[in-house]
Amino acid sequence: MKKLLIILDLFNIYFLTLILIQGSVLVFYDYNSFKAINKFSLAKKSRYLGFTMMLIAILLFIVRKILL
Repeated sequence: MKKLLIILDLFNIYFLTLILIQGSVLVFYDYNSFKAINKFSLAKKSRYLGFTMMLIAILLFIVRKILL
């Protein structure tokens, strides 16, 4: 349990902000650039990965706030 709390302590507001910025780049910029060069499969994966990263980061941040 102590190791879980140490890991959750890493998910502070700065880490959340970093992940949200990185996810936004994947969702918007990379998606459009892959789509422009006709890599539609890669564009979909980029958007899916960006949304998934942001969702997981938000969930872990909420869990951190609840437990700590």
